[in-house]
Amino acid sequence: MNSLSLQPIAPPVEVLIVLGNRGTSDAFTHDPTTIGFNLAALQAGYGGAGLAENGDRIDRFFRHEFVHLLQKAWLSVHPWVADSPVRSALLEIWAEGLGNYYSLSDRWMSQDGARSAAAASALAELEPRFVARLSALACTSPEAAAPLTADLSWGRFDQKWGALTAALWLEAEQKRSAAALRDFFRTGPGAVWDLADRHLPDALGAVLDEARAAETLCSGREYQGHV
Repeated sequence: MNSLSLQPIAPPVEVLIVLGNRGTSDAFTHDPTTIGFNLAALQAGYGGAGLAENGDRIDRFFRHEFVHLLQKAWLSVHPWVADSPVRSALLEIWAEGLGNYYSLSDRWMSQDGARSAAAASALAELEPRFVARLSALACTSPEAAAPLTADLSWGRFDQKWGALTAALWLEAEQKRSAAALRDFFRTGPGAVWDLADRHLPDALGAVLDEARAAETLCSGREYQGHV
């Protein structure tokens, strides 16, 4: 863990909220201080603002996007070099894993140390995909990587193999330690490796470690895995 990355990052002093009705994203961060909400997409996806469940939902949307502003601030001080398909994927998993943690509704939350039925079902499907996709990305080209990462954090919520998987792992860790999210955030995208190592079944973890070693060999980096 890089001690420098554990230094606090100041949040934006002011945040601009822009409401519109164009584009494909329902919510997004435009720059380091601007959050946009696409009202047409929100209406189409979740119904009218007056629905009882949408009060809490818009709060989750805001928390999701605000953490992205904090991540932009962190990256401005600690740039992440996304010069390979795997490193690009790690950056997206780190960013959207945290964002999607704040998007989780009660159905995804663990109780008394046990995963919810929704979380357990999703992870049973997504953890093998998480490992398979990162393994496939290890020594591939950016062009070949595009279809492998298309649903990392886009599409149906329960099919986001990178974002939801990391979010559910973080949810479990946050229940055990109030510092879990902070530590994951401050460590940066490289923290995804250790997060996966803590949660994957041994067989899948071994496959992912091999993929990590392969990626470092293909990129010419020094392998920093387990010994």
